[in-house]
Amino acid sequence: MRKDYSNIKMLDKHGELNFYKNLLIYALYIVIIPIIIYDMFLIVQTLLKPGVTPDFFGYKTFSIISGSMEPKININDIVIVKNVDKNQIKINDIITFKIEDETITHRVINIKQIDNKLIYTTKGDSNEVTDIEKIEYNQIEGKYVGKIPKIGKLLSILKNKYIFSIILIFLIISYMLQRKNIQKKITRKEKRQKYEEQNKLN
Repeated sequence: MRKDYSNIKMLDKHGELNFYKNLLIYALYIVIIPIIIYDMFLIVQTLLKPGVTPDFFGYKTFSIISGSMEPKININDIVIVKNVDKNQIKINDIITFKIEDETITHRVINIKQIDNKLIYTTKGDSNEVTDIEKIEYNQIEGKYVGKIPKIGKLLSILKNKYIFSIILIFLIISYMLQRKNIQKKITRKEKRQKYEEQNKLN
């Protein structure tokens, strides 16, 4: 009996394509689902506390758009900062703070107490001069605890509501198709089992 090797190759290729397609879908699930949960949590906080930067159990994230802290922190990194008491901020710590509508992440190079207020002088590691504005504690968003390198660009893309909606619709459709395929396989398996049982009885 001659084997049809062309059909076998087609089946192998089809199986390989399905593998890579499923791998891509699962990778998107891993990236998108945590972002959705995180965003929903922050949206609820924003509604409950308008005018206050939302946090996730005391932690906040900010995307870096300038190179003022290179090489420690680079453009498109996501910095993670934690809410801390004023006494926990020391010289050489990195902090994220707000000046009007601008959010900045720089290093503390000096701390002074003026009129019972702590005043922080900051500077970007790659900047030649210190920041002009002096920072008070109520402007500080948090103390730097870590970063996620180079993911800021991806998050910026995902925050585009049109791109995010397209990806979300794609994932929902993919999930529904996968469920349908799984159900088909289960149905075929049940039919095959019934057929084999009938053959045994006969």
